[in-house]
Amino acid sequence: MIFDVLVINANPLLNLVHAGKYTPGAINRVPAMHMAAEGKGVNVARVLARHRHRVALTGFAGGHSGAWLRELICAEGIRDELIETAAPLRVGFMASGRESDHPTTVLPGGFPVTQTECQALLERVETLLGSVRLVIASGSVPDPVADDLYVELLALCQQRSVPCWLDAYGSAMSRALQGSAPPRVSTPNRQEFEQCQHWDRVEELHITDGDCPIKISCRHQGQWQVTPPAIKQVNPVGSGDCYVAGLAHGWLLGLTWQDRLRYAASAGTVNASRQDVAMIGPIEVNVLVNQVRVERIG
Repeated sequence: MIFDVLVINANPLLNLVHAGKYTPGAINRVPAMHMAAEGKGVNVARVLARHRHRVALTGFAGGHSGAWLRELICAEGIRDELIETAAPLRVGFMASGRESDHPTTVLPGGFPVTQTECQALLERVETLLGSVRLVIASGSVPDPVADDLYVELLALCQQRSVPCWLDAYGSAMSRALQGSAPPRVSTPNRQEFEQCQHWDRVEELHITDGDCPIKISCRHQGQWQVTPPAIKQVNPVGSGDCYVAGLAHGWLLGLTWQDRLRYAASAGTVNASRQDVAMIGPIEVNVLVNQVRVERIG
């Protein structure tokens, strides 16, 4: 089967979500809660699937929690190419009260993986590279054992002439920026940008900063600034992932450079205006596209 995008989420998340009012420090009896498949790459894959792209998702997912994640992504029309691990997938909790701009989130940083499981993931990617147009690796790695995962992934994609975008942070991102094959596109937020060096090796760099203008440095297009429309922010979680998905959507459709930027910024903004995470499609995104300001700087 041919896919438009292969998304790699090494450290996905099963998130138990309460969407409604709650009182911190008290017993809250609520009508219902729901389990959501999340993680940066899962969010990217979901938004791309909602734009009717053919998407495959790989990464690590073990145990009963991993099985539940697989069930949820398949229901979204995403192809399951996840690697089973001995350790169960991490499970978190989020309460995003309707009257709060700052949802409460509790989640583990990761889970154990082995060198053998890392190698199995790279082998899975290699088998899929001949049938994808774009690879997007998104999110942290679950264990220090996997700190070289992105270095090897980028080298593998370069060997097979498949563009690879990387949106990550921490040691794994730092090593990737110094590897033999730097990412084609990266989208760090301001904090992630300041924590790493060697960003000049990235061909197309997008630095996001909450609801502030996005600064872009592209080897072929020069320096740009993108200003999203002003909105009432409800839940910013996943907005960077929606930006990446919007950027990929524009790239896959062959939109002009400026239209790609407008669409990406609109996608991130729409997500921040909603309570749910990365549940947006083209109808919602197109509403704000013409309100995004794109200008060359420098």
